[in-house]
Amino acid sequence: MEKERVPIIDMQELSGLAEKIVKACEGWGCFRLLNHGVSLKLLSEMKVVCRSLLDLPLEIKKENSPPGHAGQIYRPPNEANRYFEGLSISDMTSPLAVDHFFTQVGVTPQQRDSILCSSSFCI
Repeated sequence: MEKERVPIIDMQELSGLAEKIVKACEGWGCFRLLNHGVSLKLLSEMKVVCRSLLDLPLEIKKENSPPGHAGQIYRPPNEANRYFEGLSISDMTSPLAVDHFFTQVGVTPQQRDSILCSSSFCI
């Protein structure tokens, strides 16, 4: 019996790309992306930045959830998903939201540059 695996999507194969992404998201909620054009250097920098942000004290991470958005920006592990912890910027297209996030969690100028550089691939 063959094991099921996280879907792998190759960005060089443009035919049916959108459908593959939708299917992967609906079936798995995630996928592995190949040939995306993001440099290994940037990927490595973002891994370090993400780890350092998730290693922040809980009090600081909770400050990133403004009133009325509790749990929507900082998502702690819970009974349903003990292995997931999320910390996100509410709206990467809003300079105010980005600045609020950076201020709340105290990112360094280098972390800020890495986050903004990587976000250009998402916007």
